[in-house]
Amino acid sequence: MTQPTGASDLDSVRQLLFGAEVARLEQALTNDRQAAAARATDLEQRLERGLRELEQRVERRLEEVSQRVSAQLEDLSKRQQAHADRVTQLLDQVMAELSRRTDTLTAETRAGFEDMKTRAADLERRKLNLADFGASLAMLGQKFAAPEEPRSP
Repeated sequence: MTQPTGASDLDSVRQLLFGAEVARLEQALTNDRQAAAARATDLEQRLERGLRELEQRVERRLEEVSQRVSAQLEDLSKRQQAHADRVTQLLDQVMAELSRRTDTLTAETRAGFEDMKTRAADLERRKLNLADFGASLAMLGQKFAAPEEPRSP
């Protein structure tokens, strides 16, 4: 019976020795878990800060790009307006020149028609004069060609 008592003493000693070791290991495990949780929390916080900073940088960059695009669009709009104004000015000049040339050609054409009318009237007068002259010559020709009638004393 001494053995059971000796065995139980051995178990008690083992319990005391291993229990202290288990308690120490459990404490170390608890400390490691707390440290890991603290590191995880710290990493999560740093990750969240990093994400916020990244979001802020991306937002700033997008705003810069947006402002540049807006400025370029505004510049393009101004250049297009200037170009449209220049084209309008050139078209106005072309239309004014065409109008001036049309007026000149119209005046020249009218003058030409008037000159042609005057010449036609002049030719008509000459024709009538020639016809009268021809008729007079024909009458004279008939007079001289006709046998002379005896004249009575």
